[in-house]
Amino acid sequence: MSMISDRPIQTHMTTIFTAPLIILFALIFLFISLLNHQTQMTVLILLVLGIIAFTKLWSRFAFSKMTIEAKIDTHKIFPEEKITFKITVMNSKLLPVWLQVRVPIDESYFISDTPTCENNFLLWFQKTTFSWSLKAMHRGCFNIGHPHIIVADLFDFFPRQKIWQDTVDVIVYPKIISIRPFSMPEHYFFGIPGAQSPVQDPVYIIGTREYQNFTPAKFIHWKASARYDKLQEKVCEPSVQEKILIVVDVDLFHTHQAKNDFEHMLEAAASMAVYFESKGNAVGFMTNAVIKGGKPGFIPLSRNRQNLSRILETIARMDMIPDSGLLDIFHQHISVLWGINCIFCSYAFDSSIVRMKQFYSRKRIPVKYFVSTTDDTKDENALISNTIQQIDSICL
Repeated sequence: MSMISDRPIQTHMTTIFTAPLIILFALIFLFISLLNHQTQMTVLILLVLGIIAFTKLWSRFAFSKMTIEAKIDTHKIFPEEKITFKITVMNSKLLPVWLQVRVPIDESYFISDTPTCENNFLLWFQKTTFSWSLKAMHRGCFNIGHPHIIVADLFDFFPRQKIWQDTVDVIVYPKIISIRPFSMPEHYFFGIPGAQSPVQDPVYIIGTREYQNFTPAKFIHWKASARYDKLQEKVCEPSVQEKILIVVDVDLFHTHQAKNDFEHMLEAAASMAVYFESKGNAVGFMTNAVIKGGKPGFIPLSRNRQNLSRILETIARMDMIPDSGLLDIFHQHISVLWGINCIFCSYAFDSSIVRMKQFYSRKRIPVKYFVSTTDDTKDENALISNTIQQIDSICL
């Protein structure tokens, strides 16, 4: 836990006796009372000044031996789901303190069921917990914080503040919508489907067995070998075309500032990833968008729940800002092009789709094109435009 150093705050003034001008007048009257031997007035002024000095010293030590812990019940959710954010404060000293916890929350991201500012009074060696239920409004990578912890003396004369510096990140996945089932072309090695194929795909490891002499060394499973103290080799599924690469081109969304269409396309892309993963396909993801947190815009093709979670998180972190060219990303990450089917998503039909169409044709990669709008489709490219679908055509 890290915080900035505590400091006095001037959010409100609970009494006029803490105003510097009043304290100055009190000192002047004390001097006059002493000169005129006004005992009762002197005692009263000394009492007021003593209370001010005592409460200020009290406030200065209010944060000592106090532990503060913030936690959240889950870090990854979908829109409309709720998270519980808790702040626990423990006062491990004899000095009681007045306490206020305020959590600045942007209501465009989260909505709280209760007020995000709460007060309490902590006695000696007492612990209290503040809890908020927050509902996520839309996809994204958000930060809960920074909570403001305010403590003061018993009378709340001299409040002091610390700001929680450690970030509490929440990933809100894109909304999963229903889509109409559609299939992609399938290709098999040697035209032999399924388990009859003589070629194995090292992407799909289904187990291990004792190493055979004729097996290439690249198939040795070193972790399993260390566990069994005997060489083990990977057992892979036969290679069958089940690889779906979903590509989202952010360029035109950024050019047209089509925020709503961008969000709708991301929901559709995430839903397609879920759909093909549920069918047992290996799913990958690629985008040229800026990814919050410096994460890569490419998720390798794989067939497991962890990979789907990575795809959804990458989509959640996407900004509507282009980072680099899709072809560069493609050449950088995709080394084996055989057997990949591609779903290409963009805002509208333009020359970039023509270039990608030519690239996919040279590599013999089957592609389905989805766009947010078909208004810009050119007649001279009808051959290509006829293969393009509007994304709403598959959204239920």
